[in-house]
Amino acid sequence: MNERILCLDIGDVRIGVAVSDPTRTIASPVEVIRRVGWGPDVRRIQALCAQYDTNLILSGLPLNMDGSEGFQAAKVRDFCSQLVKAGLQVFFQDERLSTVSAEDALLEGDLSRSDRKNRVDKVAAAVILRQWLDQQNEAKGDASMDKDNLYENNPENENPEEDDELVELVDEDGQSSYFQHIGTFPMNGKDYIAVVDPEDDSEDLNVIILRIDQDENGDDVYVTPDEDEADAAFDIFVDLYEAENGGDDED
Repeated sequence: MNERILCLDIGDVRIGVAVSDPTRTIASPVEVIRRVGWGPDVRRIQALCAQYDTNLILSGLPLNMDGSEGFQAAKVRDFCSQLVKAGLQVFFQDERLSTVSAEDALLEGDLSRSDRKNRVDKVAAAVILRQWLDQQNEAKGDASMDKDNLYENNPENENPEEDDELVELVDEDGQSSYFQHIGTFPMNGKDYIAVVDPEDDSEDLNVIILRIDQDENGDDVYVTPDEDEADAAFDIFVDLYEAENGGDDED
C-alpha cells in the first residue's frame, strides 16, 4: 500500500486541499484553508499531513498558458520552500485549467454560486491530484506492458486472487467470496472500501461499504460498520463517485 499524497491548490487568499487514498486511485477534496501567514498555514498543512500519515505534498504550479513560470508560480514555489524546511517533500503539477475544470464540475452539480465559491478550491486541488494520479498510473502501466504474467494482459490466467480489482471476503464459516473493488476513500481518519457483487447484473447495484482495520499482525482486515457509520461512509462514496463522473463533489 502506498503513502497518501496531500495536494494543495495554493492561492493568495485560500489553499484548497485534497488527498489520495492509500492505493492512489481516488482524489478526495478535504478542506479550504484561509490564508493567515506562512507560519500558521504551514502548521495547518503539517497537521493535515499527520492526520493522513504522509509527508508527501503535491502542489499545483500556476504556469502561464505558454508553459512558462510567472510571478504567481514564484510565489507558490516560495511558500513550498517553507514546507520543505518543515520536513515535507514537495512535488509540482501543472495546474492550468484546474479551476475551470472544478467550476465545470460544480456547475454540473447544480450548486449555488456561494456553494461553488466555498468549494471550488478544494475541488481544484482534487482535479490537480486526479491529473497527477492518472499520469502516474499511465506511466506505471506503460512500464508493465512487457510483463507476461499480468492478469489483465493474460486472459488465460483466471485466478481471481491475481486480479487487483477483486477483493476476497471471508464469512464467519470461513467461506470465501470475491467482490469487485470500486473505490477506497477516507472518512474521519479511517479508510473504507466500496465493493459490489460482480455477478449482480441488476440495474441498481448493491454497494457494500466496509471499514479497513488492521489485525494484531498489522494486516488489513475488512469490517462491517454499524448502520450510522455505513450510511455516512456511503454518502461520501456517492459524492466522490459523482465528482469523478462529472457530478457533485465531496463535502
